[in-house]
Amino acid sequence: MDIPIDGASVFVLPVGDERNYPLFVIHGGPGLDHTEMSPWLDSLSDTFRLLYIDLRGQGRSQRVDPATLTLSRFALDVTRLAEALGLARYAVLGHSFGSFVALAHAIEQGGASHYVLSACTASFTKTAPEIQRNLATFEPVELRDQVTRSWALEPHAKTQEDVARLMAMQMPFHFATTRSDAYRRYTEDEKRGRAIYAPEVLAYFATNEYPIEYEDQLGKITRPTLVVTGEFDRTCTPRAARDLHAGVPGGELLIVPDAGHQSFIEQPDIYFSAVRDFFARNGVA
Repeated sequence: MDIPIDGASVFVLPVGDERNYPLFVIHGGPGLDHTEMSPWLDSLSDTFRLLYIDLRGQGRSQRVDPATLTLSRFALDVTRLAEALGLARYAVLGHSFGSFVALAHAIEQGGASHYVLSACTASFTKTAPEIQRNLATFEPVELRDQVTRSWALEPHAKTQEDVARLMAMQMPFHFATTRSDAYRRYTEDEKRGRAIYAPEVLAYFATNEYPIEYEDQLGKITRPTLVVTGEFDRTCTPRAARDLHAGVPGGELLIVPDAGHQSFIEQPDIYFSAVRDFFARNGVA
């Protein structure tokens, strides 16, 4: 469904019984859409009313000037969506770039009852050098060169095909191993072409630095918060997750074993069990 918010239409895909607890799900990127998360998280619909968002200017949402897009704008959209849907209570799960939006929401809006920060960092100043170090040791060398080329091409993305090719080039870096069934299933799904990319958004954010510096504001978070990352996540590393967890009052931490950046695909049983348990411990059964 398309919901008009502050001058733009934002797409939301509901999955699950309307009587279940509402959980907004925010995809990574930038420049991607909800198909990064759906159907992979659909099994949670037995507990939640999943509300998959295509962030403003991306996916099936209305296109806007990328220069108007910020984490604060995306975070405010979540609040506006909840208001438009008449939700008195709701939770937020964000993954990768979507986790930065969820983090901004927790600090600046604070209107959700619970937050799940999946593959997140509170400081890109610390995270960027880690990514470069992990890339420098990424094996095999052929894949290392492939990922390096893909990042250099991001500012020049212009078409759907450009982004699809870049995602295929980068994805080995985001899984613990390319020899897993999880990697095979994900790449096969990508070939179905369900995603609607926003190349202009990817190019804009690739050209401009990510303004992700929230470490000194983590104490403002007052809601139950679960921080999740994969044991072998090369981008939003376990170090980043531990630092984030340490700064959030009363926060919980899960390092998913044998998983990389896409932990909800690589180890779904562990991931989903942890999410359900987190909500059950904190007032949503």
